[in-house]
Amino acid sequence: MSAHVPLDPQLAAIVAAIGARGEPPPFEGSAPESRERMRRAVRSARERTPPIAVGGTEDALAVDGPLQVPVRVYRPPTASALLPTVVFFHGGGFVLGSVETADDIARKLCAQVNAVVVSVEYRLAPEHPYPAAHDDALAATRWALGNAQALGGDAARVAVAGESAGANLAASTALRLRDEGVRLAAQLLVVPGVDVARDTSALPTDTPLLTAADLRAISRLLMGGRPELAAGFPPSPLRAPSLAGSPPAVIALAGHDPLQGEGEAYARRLQADGVPVDLMRFPDMFHPFFGFFAASAAACRAHDLICRAFRARLHSPLPLPSQPPKETP
Repeated sequence: MSAHVPLDPQLAAIVAAIGARGEPPPFEGSAPESRERMRRAVRSARERTPPIAVGGTEDALAVDGPLQVPVRVYRPPTASALLPTVVFFHGGGFVLGSVETADDIARKLCAQVNAVVVSVEYRLAPEHPYPAAHDDALAATRWALGNAQALGGDAARVAVAGESAGANLAASTALRLRDEGVRLAAQLLVVPGVDVARDTSALPTDTPLLTAADLRAISRLLMGGRPELAAGFPPSPLRAPSLAGSPPAVIALAGHDPLQGEGEAYARRLQADGVPVDLMRFPDMFHPFFGFFAASAAACRAHDLICRAFRARLHSPLPLPSQPPKETP
């Protein structure tokens, strides 16, 4: 952890305000109640900030065999036949979040990465426990691969991206497609939660906006009545027998985040298996910083750096497998 580096003052003020209001933990109460609290918070934040401009959006249905997964497609302002396609999975512990609450992040990715973004409305736990979200993520990415040109992108440059639980879905999808003989162009994993069977007793208990108790609730809600499956892959990419053949990765970690350690471990395992990794550390950020770019100048700078690194991966030839990871201090 990077607890010796203070939390960014603007983010610290947000944490203090949440505490002063006495808001409950994110996974306290029923899932619908938690989702409604998140929707209200996002709506309130958007009243102060205009949406980021993109070339256009379109709601669609990603069909893969029996699965039909709602998606929202974002196109950048400048059309090109060589645009990458990024399949994006929102965060929220597999329980919270939606395409609508992640609209700001998807718009920023679309504009700054210069890519078609397919934001996925995967099914949420506990109503739809594992493997529903993982199956939806795979289905939506297969659909994007098959329809990249129709969506306005380059079929040879399809990538996955996700934040937190969404990063788990992105990493899991990349590995499952690898096992099918499909190699994606890249993967962006922001504050990834890649071990659903993690030992939370070894984690700090006072990290802001995501605690060890929250992680226990996430695992319980995701796995339903089958907690023993959490130790396998999927749903835990860190526990996959091999990561060889995964697409090049951009991994962004926050210092005030209980998931920092497993994100570091995943980056090292990828590199050990010959996968190029850009490892980016932001010691003054908390877990959900990726969605706070309008509230914190430091979070916005971090988001910009992440988009720049991911864009470089998508718009450059694949590096040699022996390339060591690049790190941002």
